[in-house]
Amino acid sequence: MAVPFPLPSLQIDMWSLLKEEQVTSSISEPLEVKYPPCRKACPAGINVQAYIALIAQGKFKEALDIIRQSIPFPSVCGRVCFAPCEDACARKDVDKALSIRLLKRLVADQEFALELKETPNRVPRAQGPKIAIIGSGPSGLTAAYELTQMGYQVTIFDSAPKPGGALRYYIPEYRLPEEVLIAEINHIVKAGVDMRMETTVGRDITIDEMKKQGYEALFIASGAHHCVSLNIEGEELKGVFHALDFLRDVRCGAITDVGEKVAVVGGGNVAIDAARTARRLGSDEVILLYRRSEKEMPAHRHEVEDAKSEGVRFQFLVSPKRIQERNGEAARIECIKNELGQPDESGRRRPVPIEGSEFTIPVDSVLLGIGERPDVTFLPEEVEVARGNRIVVDEVTLETRLPGVFAGGDAVTGPASVIEAIAAGKKAAVSIDRYIRGVDLKAGRTKEFPEIAWMSEETSLEKKPRQTVPCLDPTARIRGFKEVELGFTREVGLSEAHRCLFCGPCSECLENEKLCDADDVLVDEDRCIACANCEKVCDYAAIKVAKSVAKVDPLLCKGCGTCVAECPAEALAMQNFSDDKISAQIKGASTHWSTGKTPQTLVFVCNWSWDADAKGFEWPQNVCVIPVRCSGRVDPIHVLQAFLLGVDGVMIISCDTKDCHYGFGSFAAEKRVGQMKEWLHAAGINRERLRIAPSRVGNERHLTEVLKGFSSELEKIGSTPLKETLKAEGVNLSSKKLM
Repeated sequence: MAVPFPLPSLQIDMWSLLKEEQVTSSISEPLEVKYPPCRKACPAGINVQAYIALIAQGKFKEALDIIRQSIPFPSVCGRVCFAPCEDACARKDVDKALSIRLLKRLVADQEFALELKETPNRVPRAQGPKIAIIGSGPSGLTAAYELTQMGYQVTIFDSAPKPGGALRYYIPEYRLPEEVLIAEINHIVKAGVDMRMETTVGRDITIDEMKKQGYEALFIASGAHHCVSLNIEGEELKGVFHALDFLRDVRCGAITDVGEKVAVVGGGNVAIDAARTARRLGSDEVILLYRRSEKEMPAHRHEVEDAKSEGVRFQFLVSPKRIQERNGEAARIECIKNELGQPDESGRRRPVPIEGSEFTIPVDSVLLGIGERPDVTFLPEEVEVARGNRIVVDEVTLETRLPGVFAGGDAVTGPASVIEAIAAGKKAAVSIDRYIRGVDLKAGRTKEFPEIAWMSEETSLEKKPRQTVPCLDPTARIRGFKEVELGFTREVGLSEAHRCLFCGPCSECLENEKLCDADDVLVDEDRCIACANCEKVCDYAAIKVAKSVAKVDPLLCKGCGTCVAECPAEALAMQNFSDDKISAQIKGASTHWSTGKTPQTLVFVCNWSWDADAKGFEWPQNVCVIPVRCSGRVDPIHVLQAFLLGVDGVMIISCDTKDCHYGFGSFAAEKRVGQMKEWLHAAGINRERLRIAPSRVGNERHLTEVLKGFSSELEKIGSTPLKETLKAEGVNLSSKKLM
């Protein structure tokens, strides 16, 4: 009988000397009240909105940091994740969902290309508790990474020669190149994880022996790598392979040829991968046999379409009956046609054989991909196992019935997805940390965060086409195992990121905090005249007039400030980026021009239309820059204050009106500039001293040309005593009522 992993008493006393935050996982309970749909749908809880916001600003490294706060596999997930976040994306109700997965890959690939790999932090604690993990797949590696970051000594045991589990051995290279996987595994290993490869638990070491060696908790993440048998005649013949074994042997170079005619049995992703792999080995005729209709196939739709484009044939509503042999080798597969009956426990209609409909297909090889299950032969009897060899655990803590022993990933769920396995590894790390410290394993972990999205049935947004990812031509794909998807370029990625609707309030990107920290809209109810101008300029429906006064919904408000600049009654104000703060920056501009550089130009620049970290970009010395969250925040009073200082020109750098991050902001700014030009003209000031120009992150060359062009215009116009001109017109700067 196995002995439970003991709750360490001495270690608890030692750890109690440490502050709570030193040993808290990076995935501790979030503070947000509501989540946008993408984040709520992600099993790992990745802050999608935050890293998309950073990508839109060209801050790729910062975006990658956000992703790595939640998962250690950004490159892997950017390639093989089935992207539940995209299924939930609110953008799909306008046109098509945002390409979230490919944007994740973009920032990870940029780091890989620039060789910016950084060694992750490791909390030094030589005598920290020892944790054992069985399995080096995505779940085991994630748990190891999280626990190592907390300061634990983590050892992974795996029977395979190299780490990676299903990522390395069962996902073909045309989907996940080995160099990409190696780079991300190395990132984890550098965190301090000890790898014991070619060590089979149950043979080379037992769970009881791990306990005796001082391991204080165990996480079982051994996956589901045993193929389900079809139990038909001829399954043992030469030329018949189980799909997982086939994929592993191809990755390892043990199989290089399966003949010209191949039949693949199954309808899941493993069967699709096996069929596409057979085409790459030179098989001319690859046919996939599935017992239900195409609609019921569990494989991901885009994988099915890719298989079709690569020449894989599909035959639906058929089941194999036996495999016929010739000289001990597979020669033909006998099948029977089906019709769909009543739904079974999976909710899909059950295939019913049609009597007398048998037929045969000539084959050189047969690949069986009808399902996988975990290996549980090494488990102690106290660990309960359910149908399909799935380990039984508490759904909140992942603890088995043996205290101190946890399990997750495919070993618990059966074959699932990479992101679900990663999520299980994160959950297990939290539980193990709490177990070691003697903390309640469940406290605070069952709270559900409701979803938030600002769109309604009445919302009307302009459609923006989803960027398409370039792929290898199908004829080129089947010549080898080169990666099929080529990924986004930087420019395409920036365009795609700008399609995000930013359903949540603050993105928590932790960038440009001086522009957005606690930046809420304040309403002076005594001044509000219920004109509803604020409603008209807010695409997020965050401010509405109710009972003759404007009301702000802080969960929908993005803090862009467009409504504040639009308010004619001065009833709205920003809590942080206030008019007083902007005015102070305008007044401080005079020190910038102490060198005498002309023409003196003040530029309000939208935070979303340029990259503050763009390498090699420098603002001209005659230009003083005031960054704003949105060009819609720029008020006519700000422009007039600048001219009263004697500047030669004012420029507003905004997003394109069709591509504004906040929807209506750049349009509102453009409209105001048009009105201001007419006012300036009436006051005897050349209209061309005020200009608005669109720009975008990643297009710094265009921005440079715009600034040069504006300076040239101002030089032609020449300097005029604008300050005195405006004073002569009797402009009162204490009032906004200028139009």
